[in-house]
Amino acid sequence: MILEKDNAARCARMAKIRLTPAETALYEDQMKELFAWVEQLSAVDTSAVKESAAIRAAYLRPDTPVTDESLAQTLVGQFSDQKDHCVKVKKVL
Repeated sequence: MILEKDNAARCARMAKIRLTPAETALYEDQMKELFAWVEQLSAVDTSAVKESAAIRAAYLRPDTPVTDESLAQTLVGQFSDQKDHCVKVKKVL
């Protein structure tokens, strides 16, 4: 990945944080180091490496939707404020 001069400043804007010029320079240097390390890692051929049990253990359940209509109705019924089959909750932010 090619890093541009203002990547740290752009990331800070997206995260809605303010950085001093010194912090921006520090984070730009750290990002360059990180991406150089990622490039080194991606150059390694892992095609002959067998999958370990730890990788298989990371998948705790299949990603399948639950379609229990009675459970859905029970949960929705617990909310007092509803509109168009949706529940209304208090604003978090």
